[in-house]
Amino acid sequence: MNARIHQPEVTYLRKRRARSFVTFFGTLALLACVLATLFAVPATTQAAPATAGGPLVLVQPASGGYLGSTLELAQRQQLASQGVEPYKSAVGNAISFANGKLSSNPSPQNPLNISGTTGPFVDDTATAYGLALAYSTTGNVAYAKKSRDFIMAWVNTTKSTSNTCPNSGSCQTSLIIGRVGPGFVFAANLIKPSGALSAADDTAFRNWLRTVILPTASVRTNNWGDAGTFMRVAVTDYLGDAAGFSAAIAKWKSLVDLIAADGHIPEETRRGSSGLNYTQEALDYKIAAAVIAQRRGVNLWDYGRFKLAVDYAAKYVLSPSSWPWSSGASASIHPLWEVAYQHWQNPAYKSIILKRRPYGADGHSALRWTTLTNGLPF
Repeated sequence: MNARIHQPEVTYLRKRRARSFVTFFGTLALLACVLATLFAVPATTQAAPATAGGPLVLVQPASGGYLGSTLELAQRQQLASQGVEPYKSAVGNAISFANGKLSSNPSPQNPLNISGTTGPFVDDTATAYGLALAYSTTGNVAYAKKSRDFIMAWVNTTKSTSNTCPNSGSCQTSLIIGRVGPGFVFAANLIKPSGALSAADDTAFRNWLRTVILPTASVRTNNWGDAGTFMRVAVTDYLGDAAGFSAAIAKWKSLVDLIAADGHIPEETRRGSSGLNYTQEALDYKIAAAVIAQRRGVNLWDYGRFKLAVDYAAKYVLSPSSWPWSSGASASIHPLWEVAYQHWQNPAYKSIILKRRPYGADGHSALRWTTLTNGLPF
């Protein structure tokens, strides 16, 4: 591995060993200061301990981007090219996915009516996002152009939705748009440096988000509301809607206020043997919203019983038989753990993460490829 990488996420400084090296390291320090100025990260960013001969990896994300910024992804690609895990596997996973989508075509619908948990909208938001990640890690504009085609196919076709009712659990379209709609936002943000998304495209996309997508956000008090809040946070931010963003943050806090004193989420634990999976799903969206908010200077990580709820779920994910709310409980590994570990570095999350790393395209929300965007080396 290159021992002198000067970038905001990875910095390695060799200790001076003799007086004859003073001038050399003085120059090196000056260069580091210049680069630190160019690529400054918030003062709250903390560094993880360095492994022997290895990098210092910044724990907290920089400002800009959503789950990961273009600059951060480019840096992780550099580490991947040097064989550093988990980035080598994560980048390979994303590029393999994107290569398989270059010859595919979007399947937009009008009106958008989603009756289940799968379908073209779920697939196409994931495809646009995966292609955008591949562009950000390789610089290959072909990925950006294809991502743009998937975004704009829906913008130009889908003028209305049906089976939406933000206040009710009887309308599946609201839930699924909340879960996966942010994938288009993440993709559009990542491909902007390529020029593939024109100014006219972006104007149309913004209008579509405002008039077709945003009104569908669920405001319920369970994981549906968490998904809707996640979508509102991402969309209002992209639109520059400060009032809408603030309202979404307030809704996020109101949902965290419902977490019980021991950390369980009553709206999710009541779901019987599926309660642990529903708990993780609610936390998926809470975690994603916290990352986006942090990148905009809003700290949600320390709010209320948020961390308590994450730690509560962590106790049972690998041993669902001990779940106290129902016998026969089952649990899959949700993407929240890579993101939670990036911030809190709770060792209890490691064994969960290692069961599924690298987390790639699989999943049913816009929280995909979290090993690439948020994973840290162990």
